[in-house]
Amino acid sequence: MENTCYTDLLLELECPICTNYMAPPISQCATGHSICEECRGKLSNCALCKGVFTESRNIALERLAVKVRYPCINKNSGCNLKLAYNERRLHESNCAFKGYRCAMENCFWIGRLEDIPLHWISKENITKPCGTNNFCRTKMISGSYYVNLVIAFDKLFWFKCKLSNKKVYWAVQYIGNSTEAENYYYELDIFKSNRTKNKILISNYCQPVDIEDSLIFSDACISLPLNMVTPFLCNDQTLEYHMRVNTVNKKSEQCKAISGTKKQEKSKKVVGPKEVGPNKK
Repeated sequence: MENTCYTDLLLELECPICTNYMAPPISQCATGHSICEECRGKLSNCALCKGVFTESRNIALERLAVKVRYPCINKNSGCNLKLAYNERRLHESNCAFKGYRCAMENCFWIGRLEDIPLHWISKENITKPCGTNNFCRTKMISGSYYVNLVIAFDKLFWFKCKLSNKKVYWAVQYIGNSTEAENYYYELDIFKSNRTKNKILISNYCQPVDIEDSLIFSDACISLPLNMVTPFLCNDQTLEYHMRVNTVNKKSEQCKAISGTKKQEKSKKVVGPKEVGPNKK
């Protein structure tokens, strides 16, 4: 009986559009249909009756939402936790049973963290997962997009490279608890085989996997103008470089240097053999 009542209460809190549970603020249309905040932001009229939305809120449902403990969205995958509405978002973003999407274009696979490597190597014509220190050759073709799985320090990362609008973007995203992403950074060492005296060395923090590519490739990753890397291209328009993933020592000066690369392009420079900024070695 108790479980039935609890289930009935949760049904009252289901958004009729997306079927996710509603939490304050809960909006209403003129007819009285309730809708979650996310769906309200996407719709101009009620999807059930085509009526207009009002400024009024369903206070009764909001009071109920504050008192009810919701099941985790990953309950079907094995998570049995029940949480208050203001605890759910943080928990679900880092839940051990959370599903992760494959980063490959046109792949719709979603699975557990530990299943990602097996899924990746099962794909045809795919580059094998790489490690902490990798030699990369990327064809500089406008509109190209490259992604690979990185396994470093027993953790998983997506390494992404994109050429768009005459700029080259490189991003490394940590797959797992979003709060742990800042414990890792990645470094690019761009060179040309017959020009050993000059190189570009640049680093940045790894980003959480939940950040969309549109945001990653705006101001949250390493980016260089194409004309800056053109002198390093091989005859076949391929760029050669090393990509390394490292852990951040927050007590060292290295961490301060990385912070500088994140803010501006000041650390993006061509350097000689003795200076390899942003961090001197």
